[in-house]
Amino acid sequence: MDKWNQEEYNVPIRGFVASKQIYLFNVLKKHQFSGELQLVNPGREQWRFYLYMGRLIYGTGGEHSVRRWRRNLAASLPAIAGDREYLEEQIQSISPQTVRFCWEYELLRDWLAEGRADREGVMKMVTGILTEIFFDLNQTLEVSFYLNDRTIVPLNEQISLLDPNPIITSAWQQWQKWVELKLGDRSPNTAPVIRNPQKLQEKTSPKTYAAFSKYFNGRNTLRDLAIQFRRDLAQFSSSLLPFIEQGYVELVSVADLPAPVSPPTVVQPDEGDNVAPLIACIDDSPLICETMAAIATKAGYKFIGINDPLKAIAKVLASKPDIIFLDLMMPDANGFEICASLRKLSVFRNTPIIILTSNDGVVERLRSKMSGASEFMAKPINPDEVLGILNKYLSPNK
Repeated sequence: MDKWNQEEYNVPIRGFVASKQIYLFNVLKKHQFSGELQLVNPGREQWRFYLYMGRLIYGTGGEHSVRRWRRNLAASLPAIAGDREYLEEQIQSISPQTVRFCWEYELLRDWLAEGRADREGVMKMVTGILTEIFFDLNQTLEVSFYLNDRTIVPLNEQISLLDPNPIITSAWQQWQKWVELKLGDRSPNTAPVIRNPQKLQEKTSPKTYAAFSKYFNGRNTLRDLAIQFRRDLAQFSSSLLPFIEQGYVELVSVADLPAPVSPPTVVQPDEGDNVAPLIACIDDSPLICETMAAIATKAGYKFIGINDPLKAIAKVLASKPDIIFLDLMMPDANGFEICASLRKLSVFRNTPIIILTSNDGVVERLRSKMSGASEFMAKPINPDEVLGILNKYLSPNK
C-alpha cells in the first residue's frame, strides 16, 4: 500500500469493530490518502467516507443516511431545521447536475458560507453523523473496503479536517453501553410499534401510554425518539425492553426517507463465497471442529470452528451462523448453559442448535430440549448424519 495507483482495493474485514476501524484509518493517515473510502456490507449497506491527507472530511451511507442527516440537523442546527419552508426549498433545489460528491455535505458547506449556519453547529452535526455511522459499523459482520483516489474534495470546499480516532472511540463507548444494557442484538435504527395496547395500558401510567400511542407508530426509530424525548439513547431503549420482551411492543424495520439525489453506486464485491450458509461448531476438541469443517466445506457450506467455550457467544454473535453444532461437555462451560443463553438473544431464537455428546442418554436428551436445542446428535461424528441435519434445516424451502 505504498502507492494507490488510481485503483480500488477490495479487502474483506470480519467484525469491523472499533480496533479495526482505528487501524484502517491510521493506515490511510500514514499514507496520507486523499479520496473516497467505500465500505460495503455484502448484500446490504454501503458507507462512504471522504478524506484528505488521511484526515476525515465527512461520512455518509448506511441504513438511514437521510434520517440520520435530518435528525442531526434538528439537534445541531435547530434554526434551519425549524424553518421547514426554507429547508424543503433547499433540498428540492438539489439536482444530480449540481452535486459534485455528496449533497448532505454540500448543503452544510453552502449554509456555512452564506452565514445561515455557524461553524460550531455544523461541526457538532458532522461529528454526530460520524459517531452514528461508527456505532452502526460495530454491528456489521463483515465489510469490504475500496479506495477511490479520483474523488477528491477540493481544499476550498472543505469545512474542516477531523481526526477519526476520538470519534471512533466515542462511538465504541456508546456501543459498549448499548451491549451492557442487553441491547446488543437490537438496532437503534428500528422503530417501536404497539402490539398489545390493552396490556401496555395496564402496565403504564396514562401519561406514558398517551406518549407511547402517539409516537410508537412504526415511523419513528429509537434514535429519532431519543432526540424527541431528550433522553440518552441507550437508557431510553433499555427502558422499553420489558415491554418488548413481554410482547407489548415490537421493534420493526423502517425505510429511510427519500433522498433528493441517489448516492453513487458502490462496486459490489463478488458475493460468490457469501451465498452458502454458515455452519458453526462449538467444541473444545480441534479434531471435532476439523472433522465438521471437512464435512461442511466439502458439501459447499461455509464453516467456523470455536474451541474456546468462554468466547463462544461473542463469536457466534459476531458471525451469526445459520446453524450451530454445540458440544455438551466442555471445560469451564457446558452446552446446556450456552444453548439457553443463545436462545435468550432474539437473533438466535430460531437458529437450529444441535447438541453434540458422547453420552446419548434420556436425561441428556430431555435437558437438551429444555435448554432450547433443536436436535441431539451422538458422537463420534457420522458424516451422513451431519449432512442429513444440514439438509433438513438449510434446504432452500427452509
